[in-house]
Amino acid sequence: MRLSGGAKYLSATWRPGTWIAVLMLVMAGCASKPPRPAEPSVVGLWVAQEIASVAVPADARFTLSLYGSGQAVGHAGCNNYSGSYQRTGSAITFGPMISTKMACAPEIMTLEQNYFSTLAAATQAERRPDGMLAVTTDAGAQILFRRDEPASLQDARARGVDFRAVGQEPGWVVELNEGDHITAVLDYGGNSLLLPTPSAKTADDGTVTYDASTDTDHLVLTIRGKTCIDAMNGESHPSTVELVVNDKPYHGCGDWLD
Repeated sequence: MRLSGGAKYLSATWRPGTWIAVLMLVMAGCASKPPRPAEPSVVGLWVAQEIASVAVPADARFTLSLYGSGQAVGHAGCNNYSGSYQRTGSAITFGPMISTKMACAPEIMTLEQNYFSTLAAATQAERRPDGMLAVTTDAGAQILFRRDEPASLQDARARGVDFRAVGQEPGWVVELNEGDHITAVLDYGGNSLLLPTPSAKTADDGTVTYDASTDTDHLVLTIRGKTCIDAMNGESHPSTVELVVNDKPYHGCGDWLD
């Protein structure tokens, strides 16, 4: 179904048994969704709201960027830092952090010290129902983070999109609603497609592929769990995406919107 130059809708004559067939297709689509991790992803940019029961001042910024490669970088109120992390299920550990050596106001330096000591002793990472990330030590000290993400991802999540991908040169956007449809806006908006979502095929390495067709268009969306950096703005995404539409290839980055 092509949406260029105005949407076109398909009509159908419903016959006995049609609803049953449709229901079976919907159920099959839901049952064949690719497996998700037992724990929601923590990859992305997080901003600390509370450190060891102390609220972060409005004029201070403590950030933690977690990459799919295991790299952790951020800003701790006064100094920039980098290191590594490992996560298995809800368990998390951080390696030694290397930071700059700037001096700031005493209260910020104290909060920064508590931030680093809590990260160093952290053993659990929990994604809460409200979207917050809680990083906790065995002693009960905790850092609460909120996700900091572009407005485009916030909007897509609010619309129920399951996966969103973007690419450059030429600019394109794909949004996937599992069990429903895939939309693709290609070539800087010059071409728009709406296709039904087929069942996903998941390879042994976790790569997920969607292959969708209509009478006029063919789209293959391949999603790999490999960190991708957007060449246009430098933003990090947890997935690398390959898109082929009517034999034309596109490359970009994507996010599962859990």
